[in-house]
Amino acid sequence: MLETVENKSNEASIPEIQETEEEKKLSAFDLKTKYKKFLQIHFQGRHYLNKDTGVAILVSSDGVRQWVTKSRSREKIIVIQILDFLLENGRYEGSPIPDRKKRAEIECYKHLCHAVFVNGKKYTAVLKIVKPVNANHKFYYCSLEADGK
Repeated sequence: MLETVENKSNEASIPEIQETEEEKKLSAFDLKTKYKKFLQIHFQGRHYLNKDTGVAILVSSDGVRQWVTKSRSREKIIVIQILDFLLENGRYEGSPIPDRKKRAEIECYKHLCHAVFVNGKKYTAVLKIVKPVNANHKFYYCSLEADGK
């Protein structure tokens, strides 16, 4: 269930997500399976224009696989339901990050950040965006950092 909390500045409001009673009954594996399908149906194959950078970001099957591999907590699983909001409203943090494996096909990574409340706790959602050489930016995965980090 998605709600938004108004922010005191003119920035986008802070989304608030809660597990439903039905979701609380699911195992983490079943919850992840549910949201993997949700991710594939609602986001995979679509581009989202980030307001801060003006860059279009593709949600590809690679991003879905990374999300499945890296999303282990219930909070990281359910936050994916607002991926479109986070891609469009995330603020670009820092500078481009080179690929630590030095792969020729990857130009760099970028981080987009946005505050979010998940199950009543405030986090910073950090979206990892990959910029392949000669291709559009792509969603890589999303992590959550407890507020204050």
